[in-house]
Amino acid sequence: MTLRTSAALAAALAAFCAAPALAQNAPAASPVPSPSATPLAEIGRTVVTSDRVAEPIGRSSRPTFVVDRPHLDAYGARTLGDALGDVPGANLFPYGAFGAQVDYGLRGTTSAETLVLMNGVPISSASNGITDLGTLPLLGVSRIEVVESGSSTLYGSSATGGVINVITGGRVQPYARIAAGSLGDRDAAAGTSLGGFSVFIERRVATNAYAYPSFHTSLTDATPAGTRANADAMQSAVRLAYDRALGERWRLHAGADADAYHAGVPGSLAFGLTPLARQNQNRGNVAAAFERYGDRDTFTATLSGATQNLAYGDPSIGGEYDTLDRRVGLSFKDARAWGRSDLVAGLDLARENALLTFAGTGAPLAQTQAQSAAYVQFGRDLSAATRITLGVRGEHDAPIASALIPSIGAITSIGAARLSANYGASFRVPTIIDLYYPGASNPSLKPERLRNADTTLAFPSFGGGVSLGWFGRHGNNLIVLDDNFIPQNTQHASVEGLQFTAATRPLFHVRASASLTDVYRALDTDTGLRLPRTPPVRATLALDRPFDGGRFAYGARALVAGSQGHAPSAIGVPDAYATADAYLRYRFGPASILSVRVRNLGDERYTAVPGYPEPGRTFSLELATR
Repeated sequence: MTLRTSAALAAALAAFCAAPALAQNAPAASPVPSPSATPLAEIGRTVVTSDRVAEPIGRSSRPTFVVDRPHLDAYGARTLGDALGDVPGANLFPYGAFGAQVDYGLRGTTSAETLVLMNGVPISSASNGITDLGTLPLLGVSRIEVVESGSSTLYGSSATGGVINVITGGRVQPYARIAAGSLGDRDAAAGTSLGGFSVFIERRVATNAYAYPSFHTSLTDATPAGTRANADAMQSAVRLAYDRALGERWRLHAGADADAYHAGVPGSLAFGLTPLARQNQNRGNVAAAFERYGDRDTFTATLSGATQNLAYGDPSIGGEYDTLDRRVGLSFKDARAWGRSDLVAGLDLARENALLTFAGTGAPLAQTQAQSAAYVQFGRDLSAATRITLGVRGEHDAPIASALIPSIGAITSIGAARLSANYGASFRVPTIIDLYYPGASNPSLKPERLRNADTTLAFPSFGGGVSLGWFGRHGNNLIVLDDNFIPQNTQHASVEGLQFTAATRPLFHVRASASLTDVYRALDTDTGLRLPRTPPVRATLALDRPFDGGRFAYGARALVAGSQGHAPSAIGVPDAYATADAYLRYRFGPASILSVRVRNLGDERYTAVPGYPEPGRTFSLELATR
């Protein structure tokens, strides 16, 4: 698809005026998901990520989107990468089919600048500071909250673009699912709750052998058509959860999850295939949160731990490269309210270790980073229609640097409209690989420092909700690779954009939604070139008919992404593309649903990452109890 076609289709979507509505501008309602799929920004729910405290979504000034469990079930999302496909402003860069890495960003940021949490606890690896969304399973997930605003005051390093919080828990009815589809994809999952305990298991395998056409793998060269091989993947995952009251004022939320993943790594077409390269990964996360409820406050203490072991081997290069990451964290938070004021304050402590082993280079490399931070955010209702928040965070990241991060936010209602705005600082600490990787590191790196601003005008009661927002991000010391692949603090960046979202009310049970994100400015101000992986246009359009008491549910969604720009040393230019997915579901029993899904209806062939072709049209058939 050409950029001109993409822009035309994006303009049509904007004219349609029906996007996943920005959910922060709505009255409060129960956080329990409805039994039917709903537009992404379902109006009226409680969120816990925007201000790091449970609150009605309309009370926060930070733009927040919610992907609920029914929406995940309707489109058959299996990984976090699948789940974020139609979140406005979220950019995904997959390296292939299931099992391949998926990079990500919010409103023009990179993976390293977007913080991923599970139940409020960071899960990014210690070595490179990112999470592989392409293999992170969704078993036991009740919803996903996406905050698209600089959030370093509350969450610290790497929350420049915002926060993706994967929330698990909640009692579930016994359920089971089996599915089969194209590319040899087979999936089975089950889960149940008993008392305060819940258990979820999943097994998935795929051969992922698919043909691809000729692609440009550099600015001048092309690679001939062929078949993607050595891309098979298999994964087993389990999650345990416990949620129970401990007396009248205490409650315990605890969870543990683990997954084992094995896959081929076929490599880039630009550099030549790696037919013998394999990768094994084992991940584990555990967390326990103790909550004490007072008359005016809630105190929470959370203890967490995470480990990730990744082994990459290729006989053609003579050995194996291993990465072992470990993280332990302890946090304390107190949220209290009095009169027309409220306060959330806390302490975050964490220690991360990485052990890197390189084939044929002798002793492994061991490095440690530690974080200690205190934060506070004060909120005040100036009137029934106006609220402000003031926050500040002090953080020390040993052995690198310290930072003081302020923020301010406001939200006010003017008739049927609601206006919100935020301004604050953010930062990102260099990772262990940035600082210490042999031959490709720079121990003199400093943290990235940025200024973030956003404002949104929303009409919650117009149709299913309509909003128009502006966002901007300006910073220095941004870390980029030079021509020798050595990270340097050389980039000064300026990003600005507009975001439009809207949704219709149900008409004959059918709901329409759409979004348009226009990053009209994304410049490296030192070179004048556009920042890599910043599509100027990203638009979505969806029509969904949930069950609503009937036997049939169906829906379809389309995504348009414009040309993503490139730096001078880039391997190639990512394609502009347009794809569409569709599903049809039939409930033939109280807990029996047959689903048929088609992804990439138009069989669009493109590379979201140069050198890594995406598969074409695929099908799946699923039998499930929900």
